[in-house]
Amino acid sequence: MKDYSSEFIRNVAFCGHGRSGKTSLLEAALFDSGATTRQGNVDQGTGVLDFEPEETKRKMSISASLAALEWKKNFKINAIDVPGFPDFVAEMHGALAAADAAVIVVSASAGVEVETEKAWALAESLNLPRAFFVTKMDREHADFDKVLNQLRDKFGNSVVPVQVPVGKEDSFKGVVDLLKSFSKIANDDEQIDSAAVADEAEEARMEMLDTVAEFNDDLMEKYLEGDVDDLDEAEISDALAQGIREAKVFPVFVGSGLKNIGVKKFLNSIVEFFPAPDSKVYSGIDPRSDEPVERKVSEPFSGQIFKTLVDPFVGRMSYVRVISGDMKGDATYQLFGANSEGQERLSGLFTMQGKKQIPVDTAHAGDIVVTSKLANAKTGDTLCDKAAPVKYERIKYPEPMLAMAVTSEKKGEEDKVFGAIIRQQDEDPTILLTKNAETKQTILRGVGEVHLDILSDKIQRKFGVKMVLGEPRVAYRETIRKNVEVQGKHKKQSGGHGQYGDVWLKIGPNKDANPEVNNGNVWSESIFGGSVPRQYFPAVEKGTQETLAEGVIAGYPVVNVSVNLFDGSYHAVDSSEAAFKMATSIAIKKGILSADPILLEPIDEITVLTPENYMGDIIGKLNSKRGKILGMDPKGKGMTEVKALIPSSELYKYATDLRSQTQGRASYSLKFSHYDPMPDKLAEKIIEEHKAAQEK
Repeated sequence: MKDYSSEFIRNVAFCGHGRSGKTSLLEAALFDSGATTRQGNVDQGTGVLDFEPEETKRKMSISASLAALEWKKNFKINAIDVPGFPDFVAEMHGALAAADAAVIVVSASAGVEVETEKAWALAESLNLPRAFFVTKMDREHADFDKVLNQLRDKFGNSVVPVQVPVGKEDSFKGVVDLLKSFSKIANDDEQIDSAAVADEAEEARMEMLDTVAEFNDDLMEKYLEGDVDDLDEAEISDALAQGIREAKVFPVFVGSGLKNIGVKKFLNSIVEFFPAPDSKVYSGIDPRSDEPVERKVSEPFSGQIFKTLVDPFVGRMSYVRVISGDMKGDATYQLFGANSEGQERLSGLFTMQGKKQIPVDTAHAGDIVVTSKLANAKTGDTLCDKAAPVKYERIKYPEPMLAMAVTSEKKGEEDKVFGAIIRQQDEDPTILLTKNAETKQTILRGVGEVHLDILSDKIQRKFGVKMVLGEPRVAYRETIRKNVEVQGKHKKQSGGHGQYGDVWLKIGPNKDANPEVNNGNVWSESIFGGSVPRQYFPAVEKGTQETLAEGVIAGYPVVNVSVNLFDGSYHAVDSSEAAFKMATSIAIKKGILSADPILLEPIDEITVLTPENYMGDIIGKLNSKRGKILGMDPKGKGMTEVKALIPSSELYKYATDLRSQTQGRASYSLKFSHYDPMPDKLAEKIIEEHKAAQEK
């Protein structure tokens, strides 16, 4: 592959809803550019871009892939194929962070879908130029006009067609280019008579000129004076390019990836209208002073890792967007990570076409390349010239909300499973593995059930171990509501020295305690006259702490309890620390059971961001889960924030429920609020389950 400077590079992320036709469109682009000798087919499993076994099996993209192609012998297009299934949203965040423009692919039969809207919103938040490609015009129920109206309804009148189709479904045969003479059209290389759509093309062309003229004074002047016929193609093209690059005009292209209609024209438009990275300025932080700095393409090397692939044999493959300067394949660069800092020696550079690696010696500013075997670098980290250090803001990813308990299928392989998951975290930032100290479970968080299901398949394929997912235990707690006085005596004679310990304890609620600090438990002694020698006080205190920590009625820690040692007895020979510890345990268990024990459940504050038309359903669902609505706050753009208090036990798979309820349009966040007494009927069930487990 040739050496390309910044002005001849185009970085474009292809986003959209799952199965909208993104991958098929790019397979056609690879074929048209000569990168492949046969056009890949997703359904037949012959594609270049969906190369992982999990993708081939499910016939869907699960990981962003790079399709670097050369066009017109002078340009390099780094096209990033982004998965459209919502569980792999992290891939879209990384791809858009690396791209200079976004193409949102829309199915001509399905129209605007949930992920269409999400892709637009994320690209808009990054102020990226955006375009639409309406594909699958050859499919049944394809309707370009309907889709165009949907796009304008959702995203405004700056959405403007620059092409219109000729025919649809089986009769679809080409596209009209509204920038050129529209009396004839081209099915890429073949000229086709288009008299049948001349009127429609004329109307669409006037709409395009009307929109583009709003952002170009010279064009507006001629347009208002009625000199539309005097406008030449170059004038319109320059104005359109300006509107696209400034994210003021959002063009709509049309075609079919599977039939390879309109793809060559579209690639021509990418190099003509989409921005080159040479004018972009990036903001970062100077790690030496924490002062803000800017980097232009002409300055010393800096780049950011926006994606990582993990291979058990090759190691990490790091996808790097070169932000400034030149990146050399044999150089040593400074690394600035979230929790690490050091130097990384590169062992080569290559560009990618799916999994095909094409070696390059140098990558210039604006390019996207891959390097392997970096020791410590992770997604979001910055690489830069040691003499000109800079650290870029890390890529922001959504919080993984689906929590599952994870262990290994085979006993004894837990560490292998956890190690494999940690390695996959390098590849997928929306995987989170934590240890719950209270429940003693390891918790795996992901975006959705399909996300974790595919993670399981990957781990088994790559590392030869299988993980098992289950419902996480809830960190309940126990407490009491009454004051009691109770004796605990441990007496045992076995030939030699016996065992003797006798304690009297006052046990009651510690109502002013904070269970988040020391569990809210307080131990004290008020022994008078030496009925229990001082040397045994530590044993009584330790026995209290350990017994309360183990739980009494359901195996959960007892909190907010005051324990006072006020009397007891001892034996000069047979008493010991172990005996007093055992006597304390007996007294604690007996006392808790007679002090009106209850279960406490953790309550979370949940914040749901939802479109207003789903608000009633959201509130109804939260109420059905014993939620208490705190309030609603309009957030603009048809979105409302609903806040509620809800028991943690009711949130298992709520991420799945919410996605189903709102077609994936709502999101939520959680934070712990407090503990509340659990309803008796629900508490009884948990207590009975604990007893049954103890009896096994």
